[in-house]
Amino acid sequence: MFSVGGVVSRSNNKFRVNVIVDRCKECGLCIFICPTKVLVRSGVMNRYGYYPPDPVFIDKCVGCKLCEYVCPDFAIFIEKV
Repeated sequence: MFSVGGVVSRSNNKFRVNVIVDRCKECGLCIFICPTKVLVRSGVMNRYGYYPPDPVFIDKCVGCKLCEYVCPDFAIFIEKV
């Protein structure tokens, strides 16, 4: 995992999950919708007091982008590596 400018990124050599930490309002939709349960609630607050998702189980990511599509704050996006 690395964090640059408020973005947390993890890669599994196929896909990279990027979370823009300060955009997240902790709605939990991305965590709920992920079919392979890649995302978990972070233990670290963003500057607004919310706990953004953390792609802890990145090896399970299949690049479906459901988390990206469901996020109302555009706080998460997936890249093909």
